[in-house]
Amino acid sequence: MLYRTGPPTGYGRNLTEGEQALRTGNVLGRGAAAALCLALVSGCNLLPTNDGGASASAGASPATVAGGGGSPGTTAPLGKAPVRKATIDGWKVYTDPDRVLSFEIPADWVVQRQIKPSQPSDNGLHLDIRDSSGKLAAQLHTRLKVPKATCSVGGVTELRVLLSEPAKVPAVASADTVEPLFVYRTLLGYKYFGSYGLTDKPAGNGFQACTVENTVNGPKSVGTYSFGTAVRHGTPAPGEKTGLLDKYGLIAEAERFITTKRFKTVQQVIMTLQIHGDAPA
Repeated sequence: MLYRTGPPTGYGRNLTEGEQALRTGNVLGRGAAAALCLALVSGCNLLPTNDGGASASAGASPATVAGGGGSPGTTAPLGKAPVRKATIDGWKVYTDPDRVLSFEIPADWVVQRQIKPSQPSDNGLHLDIRDSSGKLAAQLHTRLKVPKATCSVGGVTELRVLLSEPAKVPAVASADTVEPLFVYRTLLGYKYFGSYGLTDKPAGNGFQACTVENTVNGPKSVGTYSFGTAVRHGTPAPGEKTGLLDKYGLIAEAERFITTKRFKTVQQVIMTLQIHGDAPA
């Protein structure tokens, strides 16, 4: 039996410039992908986005076009929203595969699909939006199944509405809803617990509440949806998991947070949400 003692085939000669470039590119590609996976603690379920302010080029693969649908400048299929362009310089657009909803994010942020949805829904869409450092900035959920909230006398606590601004997002009005808002609210437990997001649900009497809900009663295409850090939050007990809730020892800390660049960027992301209400359910 013969054994090869020399170098593997191809290593005993000088590589052409093309072969060297290809080999280098493959190594760099694998390294970049590995680094990204390490940075994003929940996995590499990255979803495609549009390229920002300009339409995708004619030679781009379908995966580079938001939602993978259509050529730039063409009419979208019936029942689907057209692929949109980013309105903020240096940002890009995420559009779901069915082109039912879209929103804008900074160029170095990413959108990930939740393999195991963190909220109960009726076959809804569940997304994590992460900033350039991999930190979770917001979650988007559609077709939510939200149980009716209950409130006992002993569960009522101090409510602070630190920010409330009108949000131009689709909503189906009912007797117990208000016009959609982007809000930041805190409830007082053993600490101040805060959350932000879209809502059309009033909370308590403006000064006290048991829980606050960050959901909107949307059109048939998305049902009840949430875009923020908590679908509903109350006041967790010591030792209980607090999820994405912000925690503060002093209300002044929460007031400072909503003036930061990070918060204002997240708010911009959420406020860019568009929903195509005529898409099939």
